[in-house]
Amino acid sequence: MVVEGFDPRFPVGPNEQTFEQEGTILVAVVDRTYGDCGDEKDWGEMRERFRQDLEAKFKMRFEDGDVGPGASLPAFLTLLEVGKEVPNWVWFAAAFFAGDPIQKNLEAWPKIAARLRPLLRIPAYLNRQGAAVVALQAITDELGREPKSWRLCSYRIITASDPEKLEDMPRSTTITDPADTLYLGFMSHVFEIEADGSLFRVGVDGNESKTLQLGQRA
Repeated sequence: MVVEGFDPRFPVGPNEQTFEQEGTILVAVVDRTYGDCGDEKDWGEMRERFRQDLEAKFKMRFEDGDVGPGASLPAFLTLLEVGKEVPNWVWFAAAFFAGDPIQKNLEAWPKIAARLRPLLRIPAYLNRQGAAVVALQAITDELGREPKSWRLCSYRIITASDPEKLEDMPRSTTITDPADTLYLGFMSHVFEIEADGSLFRVGVDGNESKTLQLGQRA
């Protein structure tokens, strides 16, 4: 069966959890059946029905996964292929996370956000690329228009064990490497992005975001 958004690089074994891959947005949908049933066999049947419901609803493949290091947080993982909206997405994402100015194909980002939005109507976590799409859409909403250019100035991770308020964080020029999928449920993404000369800080936690304007870029 061919389903829209299916990535042929999807995991090769039932015990191999997907990690971030260039050219895709990874979405981890929280397994809402976790803790609802004390019997392991019954729970296995419940979560399989939930997985099948996700595939039927979104016409995408979902894989068993876990986004909780130490304390398990079962989830179902899917890869959203965005090559139709941005044919050169691999280069585009690499340039963005390298901190290069982005001035082309800006109209494609709202299209990617629109494809991602239905998956975020249920509890879910995103890899670094997916969180960037949410952050850029949040800045667009804050501006009330699509910016003519933007540049990633900083990307950091806040863990659940060491929470820090968005407004209290010092400015940074560090662009951190992506986290493994296993940690997505116990961390949030923090971006500092320059858009049309203004500097914004956006925190993305699951499917929620918060935006602060830090002023004009010096």
